[in-house]
Amino acid sequence: MPPKQDKTEEPTPRRREELRQKGQVPISVDFTSGLTFIVLFLLATFIFPSLSGEMMNLMEEIWTGSYYLREVDSQWVFHLARIGVSYFARGVLPFVAVAAGLALFLGFLQTGFVVSGERLKPKFEHINPVRGLERLFSLRLLVEALKISVKVFLGIVLAYVVVKDALPHLTDLIYMELPAGIEVVGEIAKKLGLYLGGLFLGVGFFDFFYQRFEYERSIKMTREELKEEYRRTEGDPIVKSHIRRRQREIARRRMMQEIPKAQVVVTNPTHIACALRYERGKMRAPVLVAKGQRLIAEKIKEVAQENGIPIVENKKVARELYKHCEIGQEIPSFLYRAVAEILAFVYQLKATYGGRRSE
Repeated sequence: MPPKQDKTEEPTPRRREELRQKGQVPISVDFTSGLTFIVLFLLATFIFPSLSGEMMNLMEEIWTGSYYLREVDSQWVFHLARIGVSYFARGVLPFVAVAAGLALFLGFLQTGFVVSGERLKPKFEHINPVRGLERLFSLRLLVEALKISVKVFLGIVLAYVVVKDALPHLTDLIYMELPAGIEVVGEIAKKLGLYLGGLFLGVGFFDFFYQRFEYERSIKMTREELKEEYRRTEGDPIVKSHIRRRQREIARRRMMQEIPKAQVVVTNPTHIACALRYERGKMRAPVLVAKGQRLIAEKIKEVAQENGIPIVENKKVARELYKHCEIGQEIPSFLYRAVAEILAFVYQLKATYGGRRSE
């Protein structure tokens, strides 16, 4: 069994997209819940004061109605039920709507639009005891335990501080009227809620960055995984190398087949060879049909000799043709004069020697 490799390589864009399609994206539940708690708490501070007075009126109506009515009247019960449903709709439904909408919005901000059923599929690794032990002693579980401990401990401390400061007011509750007592308790609850909201939001911000750090660490790849990813996306390097070699061979063979159509081969003389084709009256400018260095240059000259193509030595023109012109292209304009002189020399040779090759 090969040794386990360390995940040291950054994930490829393809791997990130595959994980995203599987629903594996970084998201902080603590950040979402902390911010949702703050928003709902602030919403409660606006809704509850207006509802508390109406609730007091409802309770008063219940007590006075039950006192003066000897028998329970169905219309009176229906009236109370209608008021109770109205209070429920006005007091509870806004919280449900805001909580659901805010959770969806914060989730979208963290992950974007992701729809995947992959996380719902049953997997053996979820019930694998070995994997369970690995998760039990993982850094993620340690951080989760630390977050819970911090929230519980600091929550208790904050509750103790708030209650201790409000203790004189709490002892006076028995002497207060009900509305005044509700107001005192509401102020204490508001203070405690703000403290707890700040605590949850602070833990949420920490978790927000930690989840991204942990996600980036967990999706890193080993060198072997990176090679396999490259094979899947780009193809096997050995096969690709073989294909490129075959393509070069085919291109070289096709190039050699064009040399017999050339009018002249310009050489360096030993390192470079460039074959030019030009038909007066049919072509605007000479065209490079073959070029090469060293062994390929020798092969070009060999084919030229076999087909009686003149070979002319001109170091500067050969270098410029090789550098600035590709096979199948017309020569650049700055070489017109130099190539014209070479072609004129070739035509003169053909006229003098009857088409025999000259070097």
